[in-house]
Amino acid sequence: LLGIFLDKELSKEAARKIKGILEGTASINMEVIILADSNIDEFSIPHVIFMPYSRAHRKNLLEACDMALILPFNDVDEFLLNGIIPVSGQKDGLKDYNPNFETGNSFTYKSDDSWGIFAALVRAMETFKFPFDWRNIVREGVRSVRG
Repeated sequence: LLGIFLDKELSKEAARKIKGILEGTASINMEVIILADSNIDEFSIPHVIFMPYSRAHRKNLLEACDMALILPFNDVDEFLLNGIIPVSGQKDGLKDYNPNFETGNSFTYKSDDSWGIFAALVRAMETFKFPFDWRNIVREGVRSVRG
């Protein structure tokens, strides 16, 4: 389950980019829930579930998500502590998952366009299919925040 936490209103350009990514997630059967008060009308895509923003809904989504699309205003540590694997641009504290060495706490992308982000989502989705690998990523993510 991919969570998108829209704590702030998105620009038109960012909303278009996310909409393009969401259209691609339908083709890989990825379940998506968006938590937001604004920008909801821009994402009318059949396989995407929307939850109005509230503390209770945020808590529920933090407990349910396997991975989250990280936006510039999201707190990465909060997701890692909750066992949610970030799909993000390169940020301090995030280490891209390397399947050969079984290391990393996230799936990062270098290209900040829809295709670069979608490629990271596909890598995350494919890795999620391997429970042993996924547990290691979650463990490393929690450990990276707790020290």
